[in-house]
Amino acid sequence: MITRRDSLKTMLAAGFGCSLFVALPTHALPADFPDYLTSADAIEEAVRKARPLLGGPLPPDFRDRLGATHYAGKYCLTDKPFLLEGCQALHDFGMGTCKLFFENSLPGYGFHSDWSTLDPKGRLVDIAKHPYFQAAFDFPFRTFVLENTTVRGSNKNLLDPNNSYEEDENQVEELTVWLYETYADREVTFLLQQWEGDWLYRRSYSADWTIEPQEAKTRAECFRKWFTARQNGVLKARQRCAQGKKCRVLFAVEVNQVLALHRDIPTLTGYLLPQMEVDLVSWSAYDGMGSVVDLWHGIETIRHSMKPTPFFGKPVVYIGEIGYPEEDRKDMDLTEWWNQRMGVFLAQDIPWIVHWQLYCNEITEKTKQKPVPMNGMYAGDDLRGFWLIRPDGSLSHAAEYFKKLLARQ
Repeated sequence: MITRRDSLKTMLAAGFGCSLFVALPTHALPADFPDYLTSADAIEEAVRKARPLLGGPLPPDFRDRLGATHYAGKYCLTDKPFLLEGCQALHDFGMGTCKLFFENSLPGYGFHSDWSTLDPKGRLVDIAKHPYFQAAFDFPFRTFVLENTTVRGSNKNLLDPNNSYEEDENQVEELTVWLYETYADREVTFLLQQWEGDWLYRRSYSADWTIEPQEAKTRAECFRKWFTARQNGVLKARQRCAQGKKCRVLFAVEVNQVLALHRDIPTLTGYLLPQMEVDLVSWSAYDGMGSVVDLWHGIETIRHSMKPTPFFGKPVVYIGEIGYPEEDRKDMDLTEWWNQRMGVFLAQDIPWIVHWQLYCNEITEKTKQKPVPMNGMYAGDDLRGFWLIRPDGSLSHAAEYFKKLLARQ
């Protein structure tokens, strides 16, 4: 089994040959922030009114909006294929959204699993047709987020100016057509997105990252062509297949260094989103976790920057990833932290909120000094605490908070 960092290294290597993941600190915006951003006082008042545990209302579809990622957990609790164990756990928990990794190689779904029939050179639609994914899609979630960064069949680097990204467009269109035809009579949404785009764009994780202006624009143009190809694949399939169907297929660009835009660091939010139309934007929101003001401003910045397709007809942002490690942290502190952030999401009417993640995938620094368990199974004390369910089957502090909210539905 692998950690989140290892899984991200694998995807980066496929496109860029990059190999390091380092979490960056968050930064508040400067005092002279743009006039489209709300003042801190107004934000804090709006969040106070929206915080659920202070009486803030929940939308009727809150259960459908709430979800979690399942990938690369460091333990399992049953003898089911790991992908399906996670889907069952999320369904039993009561969440309506399930986020899954969707690649030709899926070592993060290794426990009790046989992926030998998944062709490492196959097309995206072949992943969807695998028996494990067929069984996963049978779970009655209202939304599946499918995270795919690489397609097989293209022999060009993502940053090659000569890359037409035709293979991406064709395979995304093929997958979208199949989803519409297969789930035509079911009210389910499939969100297709890539992994954190700013890391891919930077090819670096340095807090002091710099780049020559022309190179920043050249890279952004490559990404514009790449994401436009994927969006076009969804659009072409939707135009042909969506009429009369209950299911929906959408494309999202995921960004993850939004607030850096206000520090004059090139970002996809600043360089890419104004240059293309996209159904919606996913924010992996760790750079906004430092305060409710940062989180609010990040959402506003994305909305201000993006150009929406006619599907929604307005800028739509969702939280594609957010999590807080529970190692050595108290229940009271974590409940307060989550309630403040949930106040932002509810006040901003965020359509999907995806927790990282179901089972923790990161070991502690102390655990790194120990031998890897023969069976790949780690105990709770070995892990950082990105979880809803711990290795002993108990619920995390975040899960207990979410359960309180779900009980109101």
